[in-house]
Amino acid sequence: MTTNDPNDPFARANYRSLIAWGPRIEREAPFLDRAFATLPERSVADLGCGTGEHSRHLAARGYRVAGLDASESMIESALDTPLAPGLRFVLGDIRDADHVLGEKFGAALCLGNTLSFFDTGAELHRALDAVAGLLLPGGRFLFQVLNYERLYARQERHLPLNFRPAADGDIVFIRLLDLQPGGRVVFMPTTLQVRPDREEPVELVRTRRVELHAWTRTELLPALAGHGFGGIELFGTMADTPFDPLESPDLVVLCVKAAS
Repeated sequence: MTTNDPNDPFARANYRSLIAWGPRIEREAPFLDRAFATLPERSVADLGCGTGEHSRHLAARGYRVAGLDASESMIESALDTPLAPGLRFVLGDIRDADHVLGEKFGAALCLGNTLSFFDTGAELHRALDAVAGLLLPGGRFLFQVLNYERLYARQERHLPLNFRPAADGDIVFIRLLDLQPGGRVVFMPTTLQVRPDREEPVELVRTRRVELHAWTRTELLPALAGHGFGGIELFGTMADTPFDPLESPDLVVLCVKAAS
């Protein structure tokens, strides 16, 4: 059964089919290996795990992994195939992750622009406090958000199109953005079905309106320091590419929880 909860922004969205997961994981795997090369324990909390592809990759690499997501539909999809040893998926809010997961980890991972869903400073700090609470001393926190400095500087209104072949035509995933003052962003993920041989070749499959906050370095780095994270490294992608505020598509942050 798949949930149709109207409050779940990912309900009814076949998220797994919208992304070429195999090539993406293969592309990101060397960076993940480097980021998690030295941990106090070989375990990862995958926060905002979605349908669980990164969790499954890490479990296959020998990590104990707990995937956490607040979307019931995402967790249902993550559980639709047998779990590897040491892997579990849990429904819950990142802001309560330390209590919901109930154990400590050597690393935490938070991809997919997930922190932008926390649209106030209080919510962001609560999330970072929870991450700090679930990490062992010396644990690493790796997260990715969109590079909003670049998006605002260029006034870009969309992210790159994503085409996926389907049995009948193509699926096109469009991510539209309305960049508002004060770091408010209206995110409009939209899925189209394209059948070039039809008289009306483009069909709207689904669209959603999601409000985000455009967190940037100037807000995130002091917040991390305030929750005991140091050794901060910035990257522009999920690879060893330096962060450039006007060129990088993403802001990827790797940091370490203080040892004491």
